[in-house]
Amino acid sequence: MSGRIYESYTGVTDYLYLRRMSDSLVNENAALRQRLVESKFDSHVDTTKITDSAGRFVQHFIYVPALVIRNSVNQASNLIYLNRGKAQGLNKQMGVFNANGIVGQVISVTDNYAAVMSVLSKDFKVSAKLKKSEYFGNMHWDGVNSTTATLEEIPKHVPVKIGDTIVTSGFSELFPRNIMIGIVKKVKMEPDKNFLEITVSLSTDFGNLSYVYVVKNLRRNELQSLDSLVNKND
Repeated sequence: MSGRIYESYTGVTDYLYLRRMSDSLVNENAALRQRLVESKFDSHVDTTKITDSAGRFVQHFIYVPALVIRNSVNQASNLIYLNRGKAQGLNKQMGVFNANGIVGQVISVTDNYAAVMSVLSKDFKVSAKLKKSEYFGNMHWDGVNSTTATLEEIPKHVPVKIGDTIVTSGFSELFPRNIMIGIVKKVKMEPDKNFLEITVSLSTDFGNLSYVYVVKNLRRNELQSLDSLVNKND
């Protein structure tokens, strides 16, 4: 009996230790991602220089680690809940991704929780590109299969092969450039249309979500101010 009690106690303490280790690794990964060039803004304007110098790069994106506490994959508009909110710096319209690829965008926050519109939602769209050719289009969920989505607006003269990588274009406020989305599964070309219809095999396993990163775009307000000025001039 004592042995069984000790075994149970050991199992609990091992679980708590592994949980703390996972939290530590996620925080470390977030810090490392923030050091990538894709998460910086290149303030250097002398294009003749190719070497880095002090002060050239300033922070553009930072990442808040979060734990998925609720998830769905079988609805028309699937939602994901996170254990982070306003108190941890989260706001609406922030992108969410994990180690495998994009996950969705924050649509509502309370003090300590956030609701995320999953990629598996009829209302979710993201600007995506073919990594090899840099051609971009809009990607959305097909509403049927939790493992695939559809990439549209790629001109049909663009060479696309099965297995080509699809990543974020960086043209929206949600994600930096080159966050993984998936790979090309199928390419459909119709004679009477100018664009390809590309089926993308999503790299994120939405049935197995745990830790994610929430993207905080430090230049979002400036970009929105520019949009306001442009619309005002129009």
